[in-house]
Amino acid sequence: APPWSRVSGVAPAEVSGAALKELLDQLTAALLATGAEPSLRVGGQLGAHHRILGRLASTQPLLSGYQGALLEHALSLPHERHELLLAWAYAEFREHSLERYDELADVLLASLHERLAPNDRLWTKLLLQMPRLPRTVLELLRSDVASAASPRLTLGLTTLRDLALQRDAWRPACLELLLELCTAGSAPLRAPSIRLVVSMAAGEGVSQAVPAGTSPHISPYLPISPHI
Repeated sequence: APPWSRVSGVAPAEVSGAALKELLDQLTAALLATGAEPSLRVGGQLGAHHRILGRLASTQPLLSGYQGALLEHALSLPHERHELLLAWAYAEFREHSLERYDELADVLLASLHERLAPNDRLWTKLLLQMPRLPRTVLELLRSDVASAASPRLTLGLTTLRDLALQRDAWRPACLELLLELCTAGSAPLRAPSIRLVVSMAAGEGVSQAVPAGTSPHISPYLPISPHI
């Protein structure tokens, strides 16, 4: 007997599109069933489960029904399932073009940003762990620090700091925005921005934290060295 008959009893050519969709829907429902998660976590198998879900999602059309269901599943408990989002992102990054990856990552991160509380550090953690960040993330970061009244201001500033220090490709853009905040806007917005830049320079050293040519813009905000 052909090998597929031991699984479904039907040859692939005999399966209609509707039947395949039904099978996928059933598989999706089984894989997303929440009852198995506690035992998988205790057994140390939850990571493998997430990788299977993410790999399967990467084989589906972009923003398809399966991908939408998986995204909602992950966002319903983001702290418990953020590794599922990462597994999916890495599968997409490995298997597809940067254009497709960026489009998906844009949706994943924008949805997570909307769902999380304004002070939730999971946002920063995901930005640091994603394989690549779409440029639209900068728009979200800019909106977080747009005014002193923003509920996301503190998290936005510390996220810019962490990206500048830990993601080299994002260092220039994040530092540029931080320096812009130090010199523009209202005093309540300038003050925390200046304190953050000063702490970055004091903790990491201007030469390490700031690209060449940027130091003169930061220097007016740095404490005067007693050795000068």
